[in-house]
Amino acid sequence: HGIVNKNKRERSRMIILICDDDKNCLVNEEKYIRDNTDAVPECFLSGKELLKRLSAGTENIAAVFMDIELDNSENGIMVAEQISNLYPDIRIIFLTAYSLKYCEEIFLAGKNLVPFALVDKQNLDVNLKRAMDKLRTALDSDKEKSRIAVTVNSETLFIEPMQTLYLESNAHTLIIVTSGENKSVRSKLSDVLEAFPPYFIQCHKSYAVNIHHIVSYTTKQIELDSGVIIPVSRKFSLSVREKMLRHECGI
Repeated sequence: HGIVNKNKRERSRMIILICDDDKNCLVNEEKYIRDNTDAVPECFLSGKELLKRLSAGTENIAAVFMDIELDNSENGIMVAEQISNLYPDIRIIFLTAYSLKYCEEIFLAGKNLVPFALVDKQNLDVNLKRAMDKLRTALDSDKEKSRIAVTVNSETLFIEPMQTLYLESNAHTLIIVTSGENKSVRSKLSDVLEAFPPYFIQCHKSYAVNIHHIVSYTTKQIELDSGVIIPVSRKFSLSVREKMLRHECGI
């Protein structure tokens, strides 16, 4: 189908990214997540490292735990604002030992930054549990609310757009490729694409991709975080570039 599979990566569990420049705190935060939840923690000592990781793909990333005071003149609130602009579906949970000190600064940050929770390090385990319980409840609720109904020839499919990697039209069949089980309907791409959110971009007469799963792109192809390569046709190359630039700038 014009797709090349590159070293398919194993589908993982929910991922939690933790950014804290205090190594001792980072170890404790990672240990709590690993020992008390089913999530996979990934740790970073700087906002720069964290942003680089996110640019490589956001599949399965549910939240970022962000320390507010970072070394090297980095401001955790500003880093979190960048993340919220680029990846609005990822929840931000702040970590700090001085919660009252930063409440006003967080409140006055950019309009797209709406922190999901604030974890006070003074009582780390208790507050991490509270934040993780809240996150799990929210994710369960999201799963119910995020489904869309796609109806074709009296058949209705319920799809989770964020779990959908791309749509592929093959002859008279449309394949909805997800992080779980793929689904097929007899329909045209243009008819089904209308039901999907605007972060799905058409890049070829036979393909549309979820922008949140794009790792890299050129005028000829798109690489997804699953390792799949999707072709880009000349007709759609300019619009793909414009939409990707807007996405990368958080517009």
